[in-house]
Amino acid sequence: MKERGAEILGISADSHFCHQAFAESRGVSFPLLSDIHRTAMRAYGVHDEERNVAFRSTFVVDRDGVLRWGQAGDRQMVRDGSEILRILDLVGKIRRG
Repeated sequence: MKERGAEILGISADSHFCHQAFAESRGVSFPLLSDIHRTAMRAYGVHDEERNVAFRSTFVVDRDGVLRWGQAGDRQMVRDGSEILRILDLVGKIRRG
């Protein structure tokens, strides 16, 4: 992702202790941020109030903090990594162009 000028961050409502155990067990090498108060979930409109969890979501935010792209859905939703890479490339062109 560095070659695209991107950083990956994971965010969930789990504690940093859960994140540490998850990262160690799965070999996750990017930062995992804790949103125990659901602030980010609500700000991005992905908080499922009924279940008090976030919908599975992916967002691309540019260096200026502008939300360029996002998708959210239930656990069964398939993520298309190639689409995310395409969006990152487009954002890179906008930034350069």
